[in-house]
Amino acid sequence: MRIFIEGESYSLDILKPIFGDKFYMPNGVNGIIDNVGYYHSIDNEVIYLLPKVFIDTEGLILNKYHKNLFAENKIDEVIEFTDELNWLKRFLIIFYKGLIEYRERYSNTIQSKGDVLQLSTSLGENEYSFLDIVLSFVNFHKKNKNTILFIHKKQISAKHKKVNWGKTVRKSNPFVTNEGIPIYSELNVKKKYIDTEEELLCMFYSVLNHLKTEYNFSVQIDESYTISKGYAYEKLAGNAPKILKKIRYKYFSDTLVKMYKLLELYFSKSNKVSIQNKNEDFIMVKYYHLIFEDMIDKLITSKIDSKETSKGVSLKKLKENKDGKIIDHLFEYDSLIDRDESIFYIGDSKYYKANNKVQENSIYKQFTYAKNVIQFNIDLLNEGKQINKNIRYRDKVTEGYNITPNFFIQGVVTDIFDFDNDKLAIDFDKGIKHSYHFKERIFDRDSLFVNHYSINFLFVLKSYTNKSSFELEKFRVEIHKKLRNNFVSYLKKQNLFKFYHTEFENKELLKQFIDTEFRNLTGRVYISKSNDKRLILAVNGFDIELKECFTDIYDKGKHLRETYFSSPNFERVDFSELELI
Repeated sequence: MRIFIEGESYSLDILKPIFGDKFYMPNGVNGIIDNVGYYHSIDNEVIYLLPKVFIDTEGLILNKYHKNLFAENKIDEVIEFTDELNWLKRFLIIFYKGLIEYRERYSNTIQSKGDVLQLSTSLGENEYSFLDIVLSFVNFHKKNKNTILFIHKKQISAKHKKVNWGKTVRKSNPFVTNEGIPIYSELNVKKKYIDTEEELLCMFYSVLNHLKTEYNFSVQIDESYTISKGYAYEKLAGNAPKILKKIRYKYFSDTLVKMYKLLELYFSKSNKVSIQNKNEDFIMVKYYHLIFEDMIDKLITSKIDSKETSKGVSLKKLKENKDGKIIDHLFEYDSLIDRDESIFYIGDSKYYKANNKVQENSIYKQFTYAKNVIQFNIDLLNEGKQINKNIRYRDKVTEGYNITPNFFIQGVVTDIFDFDNDKLAIDFDKGIKHSYHFKERIFDRDSLFVNHYSINFLFVLKSYTNKSSFELEKFRVEIHKKLRNNFVSYLKKQNLFKFYHTEFENKELLKQFIDTEFRNLTGRVYISKSNDKRLILAVNGFDIELKECFTDIYDKGKHLRETYFSSPNFERVDFSELELI
């Protein structure tokens, strides 16, 4: 196995003998890998073109190996430590499964990418790649090992029925028990025929042992059979087609019939002298960011509602826009201010090398996506429609808008051995972008934030290949919860706004307060769904207009803090800090 990295430059002297003129773009005496995928060559070598997230800015893979080492040598000859080698072989299998998953999803459901997507493969819908067959070998053993063990015991019993005891006594030394009973461990069996079942099983376990070594599979090999290794295995592989042809139809067990077909298929792909092995097999994708986007989408996007406005606009259409200007990720979850109401979280996945910054035009587009979703929900509201009773974008009393969570999410690899933790976190180094019309008004439809998140790429990849809908839904709930918690954590720590609240005796008094002080409060206040007598106020420290009415002081001598609103119309309305949860 060898490895190349997407977007990296390699000498044509390395690329041409392996790929011919495929999977790279010539650039002088070099070529730049412009595909990501799996390739099984005519020379029976498995080669991977991996995503660029696995190389750092200094051109090192796993932070220590130069890219050319993996291009010019097999990985077993490059990797220094067994744990790294075992990890890489495990990762490569999961990576391949990710390509297969995307191929299936793309052919069945993903239609909106149009000509942007370039997925190429030598495999027809019902054809198998070499690696498919390898994985089938391992799965076949796991599912049928008990049946194979039973066949083995039956063979042993059959042998013992035809023991030549005369020769056994004359030619072997027994073990004698304390009671004087001789036990013969080596029996002379009257074997008048070739056991084709045993021959088949020996071949199966020899191949399985070879695959275990080559791909680091966790399988237990039954040592009861003669297993060919090293040169003996190479000789077996060369003669395999003849052997299989010779023993065809010599057994009757359904399990052994399936085993025979699997061996026949394997050697037709792996044996260089096989007539069928004239074509390579590969699955390649240009623009791997589309696969990463689909990985994240499968992980976090809930079912998209198809309810339309009178103009035919729906969230589903906004997300799957035919012009390519799509919303990457969209899901409904608890509001940042009040868990009793919900809001749409709008995300954009970013597929970069480590430490690359999000481009400015991506930030502007993300704000546009958010505004489109807000407008869609307001259009529904104006038409007397709603997706459900929990979604709430605007409070009709204050005319304040709920905060819309907006985010970028980038895959990173920080620990190569960790496939099981998402490591989702806000990336404060990339900053928080704030778009606004009035900087001091957070409950305004034009006041939008976009946060940057990082997530463990290996976790995303493993989750993507997980076929369990239960596990997927479990991941999705956890991810939604973490995204909200991280947003709330940001609102608590940021220095731009502080949140306060007060509760009136009844909602009529609250409405009177809003109507009277609307000029001072617009865009700064919001009434949540859970309590229509409670007013939430967001105060910006640089809000000169509000400072004339709003006071927040601490008297050190009295150890007393006073927070209140005062105006010619209202002598004093007390507020207290709001704890976001």
